[in-house]
This record gives sequence, structure tokens and C-alpha cells, in this order.
Amino acid sequence: MRKLLFLISILSLLMGCQNEAQREERLARTYCSSCHQFPEPALLDKKTWTKKVLPEMAFRMGVDLSQLFNLPQNDYPFVSQTLPNSAMVQPEDWEAIVRYFEREAPDTILVEPPTSALPLTQFKAEAITLPASNRFPMLSLLQVDTVNKRIFTSNRSNWLHQFDYAFRVKDSIHLNSPVSSISLTPEVVLAAMGIMDPNDQPKGSLLKLKTSSTELLIDSLRRPVFVTATDFNNDNLPDYVVCNFGNYGGDLLILENQSNGKFKRHVLSPLPGARKVIVRDFNNDGLPDVLALLTQGDEQISLYTNGGNFRFKVTTLLRFPSVYGSSYFEVVDFNQDDHFDILYTNGDNADYSIIFKPYHGVRIFLNDGKNHFSESWFHYMPGCSWAVARDFDADSDVDLAALAFFPDFKRAPEQSFIYFENQNGKLVPHTTPLATHGRWLVMETVDLDQDNDEDILLGALNFNNGVPPAIVEGWKANPVSILLLRNNKNQHAIVY
Repeated sequence: MRKLLFLISILSLLMGCQNEAQREERLARTYCSSCHQFPEPALLDKKTWTKKVLPEMAFRMGVDLSQLFNLPQNDYPFVSQTLPNSAMVQPEDWEAIVRYFEREAPDTILVEPPTSALPLTQFKAEAITLPASNRFPMLSLLQVDTVNKRIFTSNRSNWLHQFDYAFRVKDSIHLNSPVSSISLTPEVVLAAMGIMDPNDQPKGSLLKLKTSSTELLIDSLRRPVFVTATDFNNDNLPDYVVCNFGNYGGDLLILENQSNGKFKRHVLSPLPGARKVIVRDFNNDGLPDVLALLTQGDEQISLYTNGGNFRFKVTTLLRFPSVYGSSYFEVVDFNQDDHFDILYTNGDNADYSIIFKPYHGVRIFLNDGKNHFSESWFHYMPGCSWAVARDFDADSDVDLAALAFFPDFKRAPEQSFIYFENQNGKLVPHTTPLATHGRWLVMETVDLDQDNDEDILLGALNFNNGVPPAIVEGWKANPVSILLLRNNKNQHAIVY
């Protein structure tokens, strides 16, 4: 009888533990998917979950607001607006959620070394040092105006420079902010971030570039990182789509041009982290639509279909876990079926989970013709931050070029840049040791020497966090602002 009672008590205890574990998982999946795609515990290790990510989530959900008082004083009023009026989850339930992630997450995340790559022979590398680099390049912008054959750069010292295709200075303006993006038509409009580092202060603006001066179009933007102009209502006035990246707060806006220097704000998304948009008539109804990448928290690529009169229908095409670190995207028809496919990168590694992640890299998602997308290709690339799709070798298929701002500096620092040559449908990686000459934040492609092939420009922002001292010393001894990868596919006379 005693043995039977003992077995019953053991079974009851086990069932109680099992029921508690199920409750913890249910709470985690309920609350952690209320604002974004649920992140499986296996995506991060125990320490990163419990010491970094979950305390940040407790703050954002109003469970523990102590972090608010550690923020810069100027950020306090703007961050507090993003927080809930009361805790979104009870303390005992939050403790259960923490226990779930701590129990289910692995002790460590196993990541294989980056795969080997072939030497880069199609491009010849040329190092370029620009003015106002302070011998430590800190570019925030690298953008080419192909109509007027000029190259724009901006940096953390708030300089905006213009160069010709031989990198001779055409003009320089000192602003109150670094510039992150430029809309080139019908007028040159600059997205000035205000403060480049993570913040929620509405100090960003749009500026119209004039001859050696600027004119304010709109202010009080929250760290705008991308701008493009489109006439959404056929009134012959440029409207602007702005990605206000922000930090805790931010949004994706259309600024309706009402003439006389006035703009009406239309919020497409109230979420922070808007990174880039592509404006195009995606459904062929004569109206421009907006395809957008959102990268903070609820990471997604969504299509905003224009219904006229600044009304848009939102369709989420792809959604990613909140720890993915989405960073950039482009659209291109990879398989030549007359439907747009998506080139996507994820590798942002600067916030709360600074570890190597096996799911960082560059991906291709193919469109089935009904805007349903499936992953067809992935290449592991630690810290991948930018990618472009071009026919670099002029053989009528799509090649890729990709950057990593957070590469594996110890094991494969040269893979901060990879060129993927399309060889009969197989994307073959190529690298150059010269890619270690900077920490590349921005990339541009242009036929600089007019020989009918695309050259590649890489722009450096040489933050030294996480970088081996020997590499940093090399950056200081030989500061390279731009690495020009001159395409040798077609050899003709160089004309400037």
C-alpha cells in the first residue's frame, strides 16, 4: 500500500511538472506572439535570453520600467510614449515565460565557420580616401546620381560631399546632421537623421538641396533612414515616402505634398524599424504601391497596395522572428517568370543578442505568381547587412553582391564582402583580402568608367567594437573611405 501511495505521489508530481511546463509554453507563445512572430527558444542561448533579450521585453511590456531611468534624459519623454499604461502581463506569468525560455534554450548556439570562397578576379580593387574622414572613415551615405554623374557621400561629422566619377570634389556642405538617403528626382531631397545612433528624439528632417545650401522641407522626424519621391495623387507635386527608423518608436510615412511648403502625414505603419521601400505599380492598376521592409521587433516585408486618396491595403508577404536582425532587401525576377522575387538580408547584430547566429545571411524568396513566397536559396553570412542583384558579368542571369557589417572578424574578415557569380543557376561566392580594409556600411553600383558593366562601391563606417586590434590598427594606418571594385568584364577606354 505504501509503495502504491508513493507511486501515485510521484506520478502526481510529474503530471504537475508537465502541466506547469505546458502552462509556461502556452504563456510564452501567447504573449510573445502578440506583437511579432514567436521566436523559438532555440534561436538564442540561455544567457542571451535571460540577461539581454527578456529584460528588454519586460521593459517594453511594462513589467519592469527601471530601464527607463537609464536612458539619456532627452530620450525619456519620447520613449515613455511607446510604453503601455500598465503591464501587459502579470509578474507571475512573466516569471513563467522566463522559466520557459531558460529551460528550452540551448546553453550555446553552434555556428560553423563561414564557408570558403574563391578569389575575386572579375573586379579590381582600388582604395579611395575622401576628405573629412579624420583618418577614420565614418560614412553614413554613399549614393550615385547617374543622370548628373556625381557621387554623394555623408558622414558622422555632418558633411555632405559631391564628387565626380573620378572622385574629384564638386561641392561640400556642412549640415547639422548626417544624411542617410537621398531622393534624386524631381528634386534632390536629403533625409537628415538628426542623431545617427539609436534614439527617439524627433530631430530628423527632409532637406531640399540647393546650390551650396539646403532648404527645410519638414522637420520633427524620428531618425529617417530612407526617402523616395512619388506623385501618389497625380497633382504634379512630389510626395515622399519616409522610413522613420527611430528606436523604441518610429513609423513608415507618406508625406502628401499640399504645396506652399506644407505636407500632410499619412502613417502606413506605426512600427519602428522601417528600413527601405520600393515604390512601384505592383498590381498594374496605374497606381504606385509601396513594398516595405520593417526590421525592429515585428520584422516583415509588407506590400501596401494603393487604393487611391492615400488609402492602402496592407498584405504581409514575409514575416521573420524578432531576433532575425532584418537589414535590407531588393526585388528582382530571378527565375525569369515575369513575377518579382525578393532578395533579403538579415544580420543586424548590435542590440541585445550580440552572438553569431546560423540564420544570418542572404536569401532569395521566389514568387509563385500570387505573391506567395518560398525560400529558394540561403548563404550563411554572419552579420549580413546589404545585398544587390545585378547582371555583373553580362551573361543574362542575376549575380549578387553582399555586405556584412558584423562579419566574423576573427575567422573570415574578408567575408565582409562577397560577390556571388551566377554559374548556370549556382551562386558561387568570391572574396578579396582587400575587403578587410574597412567596415563596410553602404554599397552602390554604377558603371563608373562607362565600359558597359557595373562597378561596385563600398563605403566604410569604421566602428571598432568587436574588431581585433590588428585590423583596427590597419584601418588607422591606411584609412580607406571607399573600396572601388572596378568590373573587368568589359574592357574599353575609360571616359569621364
